[in-house]
Amino acid sequence: MAKISEDLYLEHIPSAMYNKLIDELNKNSSWQVLACHVAEELGYHQNSWLQSLQRNTDATKTPADNLLFELHIKMCTVGILCMLLKDCELGNVLSVLHNPEPSVIIKQPSDDLEHDTLEISFGQHLHLSCKATGIPSPNYQWYHNNVELQGQQSCELDIIINSCDQAGEYNCKIFQIANDEKTMISVLLTRSVFVTLSRVPVVIQQQPPVFLKLKENEDLIIKCIAHGHPEPCYQWFRDNTRLEGETSNILHIKKFSSKYEGKYYCYISNNVNEIITHRCHVMIDLPREKAVAKIALIIANDNYENQTRLETPKNDAANIGNLLKEIGFKVICLINLSLEQMRNAIKIFGDVLTEGVYGLFYYAGHGFKMQESYMLAVDAPGSYLRTDAICESELLAVLLQNDPALLVTILDMCQTVPPKQCNPDIHNEIPKIKEYKGRKNLRNLVQAYSTSSYRPSYERTNSKYGLYALHLSKYINKNIPVTKVFEEVGKSIDRLLKGTERNQIPMFALTITKPFRLTDAIYKRDPSPALNRFNKLIAFSNKSLEISFKKANISAKVVISLLMEPYLNVIKVSVYNLEGLEIRFLNSISTKQNNLFQAAGSKQECWIHNPQICQEGLVISLLKNGTCIGAVLLPIKDYIPLILESINN
Repeated sequence: MAKISEDLYLEHIPSAMYNKLIDELNKNSSWQVLACHVAEELGYHQNSWLQSLQRNTDATKTPADNLLFELHIKMCTVGILCMLLKDCELGNVLSVLHNPEPSVIIKQPSDDLEHDTLEISFGQHLHLSCKATGIPSPNYQWYHNNVELQGQQSCELDIIINSCDQAGEYNCKIFQIANDEKTMISVLLTRSVFVTLSRVPVVIQQQPPVFLKLKENEDLIIKCIAHGHPEPCYQWFRDNTRLEGETSNILHIKKFSSKYEGKYYCYISNNVNEIITHRCHVMIDLPREKAVAKIALIIANDNYENQTRLETPKNDAANIGNLLKEIGFKVICLINLSLEQMRNAIKIFGDVLTEGVYGLFYYAGHGFKMQESYMLAVDAPGSYLRTDAICESELLAVLLQNDPALLVTILDMCQTVPPKQCNPDIHNEIPKIKEYKGRKNLRNLVQAYSTSSYRPSYERTNSKYGLYALHLSKYINKNIPVTKVFEEVGKSIDRLLKGTERNQIPMFALTITKPFRLTDAIYKRDPSPALNRFNKLIAFSNKSLEISFKKANISAKVVISLLMEPYLNVIKVSVYNLEGLEIRFLNSISTKQNNLFQAAGSKQECWIHNPQICQEGLVISLLKNGTCIGAVLLPIKDYIPLILESINN
């Protein structure tokens, strides 16, 4: 019911009421809502009508004044104005003319749903709406689990579901406040809608770090974050051992020490799926050692004269050598050496392993075990004796004599006993015992083996690398203590090998007590005379020179390079600028065993194994249509690393 007669024309509305009506129409542009509705009823052009109401306004005359004046001259009564305001849902304006009417809910949030529950997925919008009528206009406040939702104060709720916490009960409080803004007229509560979240598998949002170093007694804190529905459960592990009580997404261990070192990970699950985080390798950050120099001798024997040929040592040794170069090692890498050449190479290597130097020896090839480990050279006889091989004690006696800071030996070979029925003489042989020890440094040795005593070492058919070298290459250049390198290699192989291959069990032994790493830095200082001599011995760079076939009056370019990095004793010779002609390569003096190779499809290049045994040089013959038209003698030994001459003498 109106507060005054509905038949009154607008000009007769009491002044105080009229002014209040103007004030309410000017709030929130309510006059525009009413003006648009009037324009529609009267068939006016809406924009022109609004613009006309905004003309001739000043501090005392507003668009609302103009609108009521226009309605007055159109004989509008209080009753008609009330009806127009109701149509526009301008309850607050209407309350100036009309007595209060309590709110009535005309639409519940659940009216659009089949039930009062709603299942929704992560990332989707939750959209609910309600509606109430009343004078003055009702106010709205949405709630979630009886907690106000900030900023949700309209008849519609629209939020994005991105957390498990958003599941639960949603409803809206509808209330009316009188124009004095103090008196509460009515309070209503809508029916509730219960939101459930669709099941979502666990997804890891933040992984633990891959590697972490801590000082002694520091706190270890590792964190991971995962989302899913239902809420994920967490369980931390160290080296596959469950850590009791560690069931949150943050692992906190106070006063970390070496006994806690290992690989940590978190198992996360809900009733949809389960998942494991990356492993975090946690170590004590000990003071770093430094080396005067880092030097490696790598020998690969695969092309035996009297033993079965091996497929992978060439690739194994090259891969290990290149990885060591990446972390600052100077590398002597040699392939297919005789017994004399192996001994000479080891002697050269041992001479440079002086105080402060890190040395690493890697051998891949045939070997056997009789009390100790023996390495076989490529010229070993079919029924070999221990004197035809190099034993580990002989190796260590040479390499430890000058007290290197660190010596790592890696024997990637079988450790089986030669069968007595095939080689009875070796079982009757009296072995020579070599004593080895350093002069002062007695804690500098790490000995690693691709397999345990009296066990085989495998290579797979059609595999580029042997089993041990494949796993060693994953860790040998990592910034971890050298002991950890071989621990991780053993674990990696144990996880992978199946069936018969599990007979290959890597092992290592050590005397070191310092936290040596193969990645340790090198002192920046002038090298010793021994290191200078060594650097000259292994120096090599590609050579390019011109040769002339005088008889044919033809010149050509020759490039001398390594056939396969980092091997120093296999040289490639390539000839250029001889289109349409053929090249044939010959040793000027025949060698005991062929060492010169030329691929069938490669007419202008060859490679030479152990070029230091070429007595006079390399003959390069020039052919045209199969007929020799010229030749040049290339003194190949002038262009090869100096160390190759040394291992032959």
